[in-house]
Amino acid sequence: MIAVVTGSTGFIGSHLVDALLARGDTVRALVRPETPIAARDPRVEQFEADLLDDRSVRDSRVWEGVSQVFHLAGVTRGRTLAQFRAGNVFPTANVLAALAARPGKRPHVVLVSSQAAAGPASAPDMPLRETDRPVPVEAYGRSKLQAEQAVARYRDDLPITIVRPAAVYGPRDRDFLAAFKQASRRVALHAVPRDHAFSVIYVSDLVAALLKAAALPVTAGRTYFVAAEAPITWQQLYDEVAAAAGRRPIQLQVPRSAVRVAAHAGDLLSTFTGRSTLLNRNKAALARPRWWLCDASRARADLEWDATVPLQVGVRETYNWYVDAGWLRPPKPEPTERPLEEPKA
Repeated sequence: MIAVVTGSTGFIGSHLVDALLARGDTVRALVRPETPIAARDPRVEQFEADLLDDRSVRDSRVWEGVSQVFHLAGVTRGRTLAQFRAGNVFPTANVLAALAARPGKRPHVVLVSSQAAAGPASAPDMPLRETDRPVPVEAYGRSKLQAEQAVARYRDDLPITIVRPAAVYGPRDRDFLAAFKQASRRVALHAVPRDHAFSVIYVSDLVAALLKAAALPVTAGRTYFVAAEAPITWQQLYDEVAAAAGRRPIQLQVPRSAVRVAAHAGDLLSTFTGRSTLLNRNKAALARPRWWLCDASRARADLEWDATVPLQVGVRETYNWYVDAGWLRPPKPEPTERPLEEPKA
């Protein structure tokens, strides 16, 4: 089987490539011309195209004889809706248009979206379902929803499945790295209120769901949340990271006013540098809702799939990978109190 992966050099895409190769597929990657050679997997057939150029995408030979297409290329960091649209919406429309224009049998397309496209839940006992009206709260989520809406034009031409992962963590991920760094320190700062709850999914569990979504005809035309059944809080995440690091940190809550000031400062810095910062108003908007919860019952039923990696195991594997890769410093031994010596007579 021939599978095409866009975004193959990214966090989720690289794990998906590993899984496709492990099952014996021929894997092709559609990459931007500026993608560094060092970032390209030598096990994968590489095809260059400008994802913002519809002709470049349409004329690529990457599509020849393909059975499955996994579209993951996109951006998670930016300052404006225009930047997110350029990274998430236009490439999606160009990939779908290219596939719809080709003669012969059409490949099954899996569009990897995000829970951010749907928005947060309104109550702890009301996780979002696929039938709920999407209400994204910031530019990234709005761009992912617009990418989903681009699918509607091609529903009759292509078998397309939309997957909305919850917060994804695991080895090679950079979005959770800052939280892991904080939680493994002696004094750990919470930028998000520690009782805020969110759905999560370990990367290998997500990849298993993506493979199922592409293989089963019943998923065509449907949208799926993919998440572990039990949500977690930021307090739980910090506690698991601290345990993996062998720490017992003092945990302090950063005032919301300080987060707002830092977010505005991040936007101001981006204006001068042209680069997105780790904290800005878009990221701060994602942190405000108390319940980022979704219900993956539909995925468990249709895909005959379930998340299998417990949080403790996933966090420990992720932490160990960060340390081994040099992204986190290994913890120094906790200071121990020396026993008092008996006074000499």
